[in-house]
Amino acid sequence: MAVVEEEPEPGAGPAIVIITVIVLIALIVVLFYGLAVLHWFGFDQPAAVGAAPSVTPTPSAAASASAAASASASP
Repeated sequence: MAVVEEEPEPGAGPAIVIITVIVLIALIVVLFYGLAVLHWFGFDQPAAVGAAPSVTPTPSAAASASAAASASASP
C-alpha cells in the first residue's frame, strides 16, 4: 500500500477573505457616513439635562390681556 498525498485544490479561501474585507470596509463607511454626516440617532442635538418642560403652560400675552380687559370691564 502506497501513501498518496493529494495537493489541496485552490479553493475559495483567499476570495472569501477579500470579499469579507471589502464588505467590512463598506459597512464601516456606511456607518461613518450615517452617524457623522446624516446625524443618525440625533447625536447632533444639544443635551437636554435639566430642561424638562413645565407641566402647567404659561398663558400667552394675548390671553392675559383679554383676561385683564374682561376683569376691568365687569363691575
